[in-house]
This record gives sequence, structure tokens and C-alpha cells, in this order.
Amino acid sequence: MPVKILICAVTLAALVTAGCGEEKIIGTPDSAVLSYAETAMPQRLIGSLKAIIPLSDASTAHLVQIYRAKLKEHLKFKTTLKNEGSNPVVELTATPLDQGAAAKAALNNDNFIALLGMIGQFKADGATEDQLKDNRDVQELAVIALEKYIDELSFQPEQTIAVPCVKITGQDGNTHWAPAEGAVLIDFLTGHK
Repeated sequence: MPVKILICAVTLAALVTAGCGEEKIIGTPDSAVLSYAETAMPQRLIGSLKAIIPLSDASTAHLVQIYRAKLKEHLKFKTTLKNEGSNPVVELTATPLDQGAAAKAALNNDNFIALLGMIGQFKADGATEDQLKDNRDVQELAVIALEKYIDELSFQPEQTIAVPCVKITGQDGNTHWAPAEGAVLIDFLTGHK
């Protein structure tokens, strides 16, 4: 019996010792910066559009897919881990959105102008956001107008930003890397710096 207790004690000590030391972090800082950038850019654009155009879930999902494809084709990323350790810095080189071209794409988009007029008229007649999201004509015109808008977006020449990273606890309970100032990174990528 004492031998079994001794074996259990040694095994427990080994497990406790193995758990000590350096904290286990899922992923790398550079992969975290890329993942954040790719996810947050569609959220920023779609969020901005939804602030003025009531989009159904189906319209939103479709437009996110179109925008992701556009970004994948044109938004070129290069990352370099410049500073390792507990305060890593990732140097990100990318081709940010051209905000001047984005504004022009909206102003020169007849469908977009018609969509805003249609929404304005429905709202003046008392339509709610939910009714507009359920209105087939509004959603069809929104998809046509915003597909064209996304298609006409253009990108600036390569630029570089230093992105400090921090450790965060994810929804999965694990520790991950993330950009310390995500809004600054997204402003850079969307041409709002």
C-alpha cells in the first residue's frame, strides 16, 4: 500500500512540475495579426454599410463573401516578427484601401444613390428597420448596389505598420496573441490612418 501511495505522489509531482514554467499560448503573433486583419476588415465595412442600409442576414452574408474575395485578391499582406518574447511586435506590410476611391465609388454608383432614395422614402412612410430588412426590393437593390461598390474599391501602394501584440484569454479559455490596438490596425488597413 505505501508503494502505491509513493507512486501516486511521484506521478502527481511530475504532472504539477510539467504544468509549471512558461505559459502555453495558442498561435503566433504574426498569425494573430493576419487573422484579426482579415476578420475585422469585413466587419468594419459591413458595419459601416449597415449603419445606413438595413441589410438582412442573407444579404450581409453574401456581401461579406464578395468582400472577402476582393480582399483576398487585392489586399496583400507580409508579416515580420520584429520583437519576440512577452511584448512581441509584428511589422505588417499591406496595401490599404484607398478611401478617396471608395468615396468616388459610392458617389458614382447610380444603384447606391437609388437605394438610399428608396430607403429614405420607405422610412418617411413609416417603415421600420426590420421591415426594410424583410423587403425583397430593398434587399435586391442593396446587393446589386453594394456588389458594384465593392467591385470598384481600389487599394493604395504598400505601406507598413508596427503592430504590438498582447496576450488575451479567448472565448475558448485559452491564451492567444492579439493586436494591442486593433482599431489602429483596422484604421490603417481601411485607409483611415
